[in-house]
Amino acid sequence: MKIVEIDTGLFPDAPRVDAALTALENTQEIARFDARGLDPNDDPAWEEIATAVLGADLIVTL
Repeated sequence: MKIVEIDTGLFPDAPRVDAALTALENTQEIARFDARGLDPNDDPAWEEIATAVLGADLIVTL
């Protein structure tokens, strides 16, 4: 399963969910993105995230 994790800094329970995803790393493909300080005009970075999201089976927003 392809999982995309996008860290937005909006959810207080993010460390718990992140720990759960870390436990799955040996059996699942996980791509992590830190969008907390990402410039809205950083097109290459957002394109990378969008491409990962389009190919994901599960998207987790933290």
